[in-house]
Amino acid sequence: MNPICLFLSKNVSKRSQAANDRSRKHLRKPAGAAVRRRAPQAAALAALTALALAAGGCGSADHVEAGGFQPSASASPGASSPSASPDAGATQPGAGAPTAIPATASPSPHPSASSGPKSPHPSPTASPHPSPSERPHTVTGDTYEKPPLQAQAGPLAEPNDGRAHTAKLEKGAKAVALTFDDGPDAATTVKILDILRKEKVKATFFVVGTQVKKYPEVMQRIVDEGHALGNHTTHHPDLSKTGKTKILQEIKDNDTLIQKAVGITPTMFRPPYGATSAELKAILSEGGRTEVLWNVDTRDWAGTSVKTMRANVAKHAKPGSIILMHSFGSKLHTAELLPLIIHDLKTAGYRFVTPDQLG
Repeated sequence: MNPICLFLSKNVSKRSQAANDRSRKHLRKPAGAAVRRRAPQAAALAALTALALAAGGCGSADHVEAGGFQPSASASPGASSPSASPDAGATQPGAGAPTAIPATASPSPHPSASSGPKSPHPSPTASPHPSPSERPHTVTGDTYEKPPLQAQAGPLAEPNDGRAHTAKLEKGAKAVALTFDDGPDAATTVKILDILRKEKVKATFFVVGTQVKKYPEVMQRIVDEGHALGNHTTHHPDLSKTGKTKILQEIKDNDTLIQKAVGITPTMFRPPYGATSAELKAILSEGGRTEVLWNVDTRDWAGTSVKTMRANVAKHAKPGSIILMHSFGSKLHTAELLPLIIHDLKTAGYRFVTPDQLG
């Protein structure tokens, strides 16, 4: 590098930095004194610049790091002396405004989706797996997949429990039916079954699909011990507020679960909350099902005391009564109540039958 150019480059760098410092300290000292001190330095730099230009100027090889001359085109002879700016490095003598570097597109390390390689994972639209509405109706462990809605449009399957033609008792016969909703479970339902076996009494269990799925072994015991089963929907919804598709789905899904557990499709059906409708009645009739409600409610579901429930049954039971109790729930005292009302009803001369036997 030309020694004069090297000196000029470093000196301009220092002067540029000094200019920045002065801009922050200009309030501390009088401006005139600073000018007088810089005058000899400026004169020396001017003389050196003239010598450098006489020697042919400073070429691109003479430009140095930031703070001094910046890379640019070769200087032209006869250019003015460099100027220092507090915001940027000095430009090469003889150069005008710095020339902007053209923006060129650099190759991206991430190719676009349209031009890059295909993803090994196809997009959802190209998925080979069917959508939930297209999946088959399956029951696998604790996973229950609903069948496609269009499959629910047809009538219910024909019941196969042999109760469609149950012989009726004569009207006014002194008989009652004990019924239990919402089970099965492994606690209350099992206690109820133990009591019924001990008392040699048959009852009817209206079961909910979500419980059937959990306790198939209790379902089998119900059947093995001679009790009747009824469908009480899969999820216990209010069917009076739903349309035909939902009604069919709730009944059919539970049919499937009961069939899987014990091989039976029940004839009897009880709507949750006793909430029925003309739509529901028509569906049941078309499917060969019998809707079963009740006329004596023990209110065991509300945590009612055993004493109050016992008095309620004694007061309201009559020939043909269907008594409502529950075999699953958090507030139940049903297992305590059951042996007491069986005793009371037997003493009063009643026998115990299923609802479909009542005239």
